[in-house]
Amino acid sequence: MDRRIIYFSLLTLSLAACSGIETRKQAKGDFDYVNIQANEELKVPSGLTAPQKHDKYSIPDVKSNNNPVGKKVDIRAPALVLPLASGSRIDEFDKSAEIWYDKVDDNRDLRGQVIKAISDYLASENVEFSSRDADNNVWESDWFHVENESGHLFWKSVDLTESWRFRYSLVTKPHGRSIGLNVELIDYMFTSDKGSTKKIDPIEQQRVEMGMINAVTSQLDYHYRLNNKEDRIARANMQIVTLGQSVNEEPAYIIDYPIDELWSYLPGFFEKFNFVVTDLNEEKYFYEVEYTRTESSLWDSIWGDDVPIISLENGSYHFHLQITGKQTSLVIKDAQQQVVTKELLEKNFEVLEPALSFR
Repeated sequence: MDRRIIYFSLLTLSLAACSGIETRKQAKGDFDYVNIQANEELKVPSGLTAPQKHDKYSIPDVKSNNNPVGKKVDIRAPALVLPLASGSRIDEFDKSAEIWYDKVDDNRDLRGQVIKAISDYLASENVEFSSRDADNNVWESDWFHVENESGHLFWKSVDLTESWRFRYSLVTKPHGRSIGLNVELIDYMFTSDKGSTKKIDPIEQQRVEMGMINAVTSQLDYHYRLNNKEDRIARANMQIVTLGQSVNEEPAYIIDYPIDELWSYLPGFFEKFNFVVTDLNEEKYFYEVEYTRTESSLWDSIWGDDVPIISLENGSYHFHLQITGKQTSLVIKDAQQQVVTKELLEKNFEVLEPALSFR
């Protein structure tokens, strides 16, 4: 499932003041405590010492303060920042950012990826930046708007409108491999038939800010997965194996892998294509193998177990790896140490090219 679905609409994040959602966050009950009156002060007869009084046990007058009581108490679970993207984390020891993103792709600039995630999320909500200060790593958004309508198709009316503006601040580590993100609600407006207000409950403000961080993180995760797909397609389309010559001008397969990496891949190739390793020398980068040519049976083709046949005679072979520039050449020799000819390499290229690409 696309994680963006969870967070990509501020409608699901912030319509806390709507009548339909209001009931979900309200405590339920008779709220008798709201009407409880504090007992009268204990009257002590003259000549007696009054008992010690502890304010710890006094009942406050809940009606005279501005704190939420009764149905106004928000009973929803606290808002949380969710590290959804690869390399994202919450650092309890470094509160300079609400969420941290660590570099997961050395080929792409992390700061640029985070800025693009913010920009693309805003674009998905038809919102633009109202100001950009790249030097100080601060960006501000234009207004997000959500309207709640009622009525029929031709007689709709807007019951309420809720709007937000955000500030996005980045915290960069000197090494450039970690970026922190802070989101701050800088403007708010709520309008209904009862009037308008720019005040927002602090708990609700925190929920909206956390929701925006999660939306940006989800967008960043979406970018990571797109990048991974593009990289896989690029590798799949890359010509990894070509025909050429080794440094000694011998016919060889030229393979676009570092020599140590290709060395570690070859045992899997041998096992799949009926080669048995009889000797090896890691310092000189050669495998000595015994090849047994086995034709696929009808049952192999039916069950999908058939493996393409390599056109080599049964016997011993040397697979010798050599560094050729930034690539690796593979020279194949028979039991008499004769190099397999260019014509034979060409004949087997259709089978060995995908096999030695290790896609």
